[in-house]
Order: sequence, then C-alpha cells, then structure tokens
Amino acid sequence: MIAVFLLDFGGPEKQEDVRPFLENLFSDRDIFPMPMGQALFAKVVSKLRAPKVEKQYAKMGGGSPLNKQSHAIASQLEENLRRANLDIKVFTGFRYWGPSISETLQKIANQKPQGIIVIPMFPQYSTATTLSVFKQFQEAMSTIYPTQPPLTKGRSTPFQLVDWWYDRPQFVAGWCYSIKRALDQFDPKIRGTVPVLFSAHGLPLSFVTERKDPYPKQIKECAEKIMTYLGGNNPAYISYQSKVGPMEWLKPATVEFIPKLAAGGIRHLVIAPISFITDHLETLYEIDQEIIPLGLKSGMEKIVRCEALIHTPYLIKCLEELVLKRLPGILPLRLRSGSE
Repeated sequence: MIAVFLLDFGGPEKQEDVRPFLENLFSDRDIFPMPMGQALFAKVVSKLRAPKVEKQYAKMGGGSPLNKQSHAIASQLEENLRRANLDIKVFTGFRYWGPSISETLQKIANQKPQGIIVIPMFPQYSTATTLSVFKQFQEAMSTIYPTQPPLTKGRSTPFQLVDWWYDRPQFVAGWCYSIKRALDQFDPKIRGTVPVLFSAHGLPLSFVTERKDPYPKQIKECAEKIMTYLGGNNPAYISYQSKVGPMEWLKPATVEFIPKLAAGGIRHLVIAPISFITDHLETLYEIDQEIIPLGLKSGMEKIVRCEALIHTPYLIKCLEELVLKRLPGILPLRLRSGSE
C-alpha cells in the first residue's frame, strides 16, 4: 500500500474551537516569529481576537467547512485511485486542528505503507504555509520513522514531497472553469470585458525581502497562465487580502484596490480567490460579506466571486496527476515505525 498524505491548516468546527485554534495559529513561528515569549504572545492575541472571529464564523454557519471538505477530497481521491486498481490510501492531517499531522502520520505508519506521497493543500509555495506544514511533518517523521535519512529533493525516496502545484494543467483548467461560470452570470454583451481580480491571501512583505519567499512570483505566474488559457480580452488584476497586524504586507490590498477600480469606472467584477482550493473564512466571510459589499458601496453594480476549486470537476483530477507523477519515485519503505 502507498499512502497519500494531504497537509492543511484545518479550521475551528464550532464556536468554542475558535480560541484554541487561534492560539495554535499564533504559536506558529513560521508565520508569527517572536524573538521570545511565543506562547504568551499566542495566548494573549488569541484571547483578544477570538470574540471578533467567533462573530465572523457565526455569520457563515458557526464554523469552518475546511475540515469537512478536506476529508471529502481525501475520500474522493482515494476512490478514484482505487478505480484505477491502485493500492493507495489517502489521509488528511492538520497543522492547527485535529487530526494533527503527527496523529495522522502515526495512523499511516501503523498500516505499514511501502511509501508516502505528501501533498500540501497550498498550490503556491510559501514559507508561511507549505514550509510550516512540512516542518511539522518532518518533526513527526523524526519520531515515528527515526531511521529515515534527511529528505532530499531530486532522488527516489520512500517519502515524496510535492512543493507546489499551481502550474499543473488541471489546476489551471479548474480556475478557467470557475471563472467562466462566474462570467456567465453577466450579460453576454459585457461578459468579454468584465475584469477578473485574483485575490490571494496576503503575506508580510518581509517574508519576500528577507526569506526570499516565492509566493508572490508564483501567484503572478499562476494568474497569467490562467488568463492565457481562459482566452478573451478580460482585464486581470492581482491583490492581497487578510492582513493581520501592523507590519507591511504585500500590496495592493484587496480592500483598498476595489474602491480604486470603482473610482476608475469599473462597474462589474469577478473575484477569483486564487490561493484557496476550499471554502474559508477568507472567502465565505471576508470576500462575500465584507469585500463585495464594499465594492458595491463604492459604485460597482455587480460583483461575482468564483467558486473554490473543490466545487469544480478538476481539483481531484489535479491531485490524481500529482500522485501518479510521484509514484515512480517511491522506494520501498523498510523503516522501523512507531507501531513496531
């Protein structure tokens, strides 16, 4: 059996989960590096932010749909691979919620797989997302598979890690599909001129200048590739959302850019949340209940958000391609697991 391990952040499933989820999030030094007192920082900030975030989740049903959707992705991917007569099982582990990455890796080890393919649910690579979940995976691996040598890219190994996948054809096709569905909601006479705004999750600017984070470059390449395959003459823009804290973040900020578009005469807009493959607080609340009303208040007449890739027929196909591409690099895993 080969295991496929999908890594994600997870999300609070109910109101009482919000504060402990935020505490786990703010404890992550790859996103919020503190010179000292990380635990105290996480405890204080999560306590201060929890009431506001709880209200936001309440307006979208009480909790995040991310966990449920992540498990559905794993289930469908495993079913599709089974139909191809492949002995592959798919697992999900979360960075900030349960089941944790460590718990899931132990579950995988108990089934004695021949190898593991690790896929982050972040199409574009960032030190704040992909590297964060990879670090926790490797920490768990050092305990559960203590004899495994350091992971090295570009060679066969029992563990195959996928760094990014924003450039895969099925990923691009999925966004073209979602954008076209959004454009179909506009009058055919103007459909070909409606701008597309790719709104990506923001990132502190220091991550790019100091860490050399490739995230904004990959976002740009991704948006350009999507618009090329989409065809037509629709204008396209990139902006960033979800800023936290006083530090400088990537610009332009979506909340500042949309009023500028409106002031420039833009009356119709499609928003494509390019860095999200499932439904999040950032899409169901921030875009739907804050950003879109802001755009309408600024003078726009109609704004349509594209559906996340989980609602297209292409996401699972993309993940299948990633798995099949990595299978030839799997070496038999003959290592001592925590269950032995």
